[in-house]
Amino acid sequence: MYKVNRNVIMGKSRYDIEILCRKYIDRSISEEEVAEMLDYFKDHGIPDKFDHLLGVEFSKAVESTNPTEQIEHLTDKVKLNLKKHVASKKKSDLYRWLPYVAAVLIFGTVGVSWFVFSPKADDTMVSEINIMPGGNKATITLADGRVLTLDESREGIIIEGQEVTYNDGTSTVLALESSSPQMLTLSTPRGGTYNVTLADGSMVWLNAESTLKYPSHFAKGERVVELEGEAYFDVKRVQADNSAAHFKPFKVVSANQTITVLGTEFNISAYHDEEETKTTLVDGKVRVETRRFGEEMTLLPGEQGKNGKNGLEKNKVDVYDYIDWKNGEFVFRNETATEVLQRIARWYDIAIDYKDYVPSDEIFSGSISRNSNLQTVLNILREAGDVTFEVKDRTVAVRNKVKNTIQ
Repeated sequence: MYKVNRNVIMGKSRYDIEILCRKYIDRSISEEEVAEMLDYFKDHGIPDKFDHLLGVEFSKAVESTNPTEQIEHLTDKVKLNLKKHVASKKKSDLYRWLPYVAAVLIFGTVGVSWFVFSPKADDTMVSEINIMPGGNKATITLADGRVLTLDESREGIIIEGQEVTYNDGTSTVLALESSSPQMLTLSTPRGGTYNVTLADGSMVWLNAESTLKYPSHFAKGERVVELEGEAYFDVKRVQADNSAAHFKPFKVVSANQTITVLGTEFNISAYHDEEETKTTLVDGKVRVETRRFGEEMTLLPGEQGKNGKNGLEKNKVDVYDYIDWKNGEFVFRNETATEVLQRIARWYDIAIDYKDYVPSDEIFSGSISRNSNLQTVLNILREAGDVTFEVKDRTVAVRNKVKNTIQ
């Protein structure tokens, strides 16, 4: 976390401005700080340090036979957009559009767009409702089939003894009637997220359109849960049979695979409508076993196991790209437009219509806040690539921007 010296009232030191520039590149800058940075640019110009930071960021994504020339071109383009914005906007307009200024950097196949702009009116985008982002939504299904809707003002539940309570400690969801283990199911809809602290103290965060099946308490031996969809696990190490040298295994059964851990943090994405199941290890060690091919692999921190039609595959990854949803962001790394839109559709509970155009060659990298409304997210994607959108009710029709302009 960068800290900015706010004791300088009449102006910013070079140190302060470099920190603001770095926070802007890292996408950790606040709207107030964006305003300060752009005010400085207006009065003193864009510092050389900003050039350097941009170059470092672009070098992570540029794939070219002449990367230096392309990076310089992209850096110049960003600076030109910044200068146009600062020079042409009144201060009142600048503050009005700060959410867009701070929003995101997106790389598209046709170039790079740095989102320092006032959104343009677009006749092709028409929405009868303002579609807001998802939030805390979930149900819990009991062993007897009863379904309880959980409070949307709370973030999660705790399983403790024979009670299920909200994790803020304010109230009880239900009291279990039997002391023997009962299977419970926590489900989030499209546009929903929730977390649960299991009876052993392990914590699980569910992403949208996901289901976790787990017992009210774990019997002797191993701990087993079942997942469909996506979840982040922080597994507590539990001693087995009062032995300091052995721990009870924790297993997650998902699409065509079983993950075995002792104590660790990891993310599993196992949606039924996706071809691959991805297991990404943040800390500790896990073993991935497939049921289809009988393969097995061990993952270490920073590694991801993919289980697809061709079996298991292991890769080194930036784990934070795959736990973005837990941190309130969409992070895209060389993802196709259809992959990007699939994740957006799941969070905003919308349908995507590709009847008129399938953007097969559009590739995106970058990040967008999951707290943005749908209009903001689609505006960002439209500015970055050759796609535009028409929104009606909760359906988003994808259009080719170039073809749409000609017509």
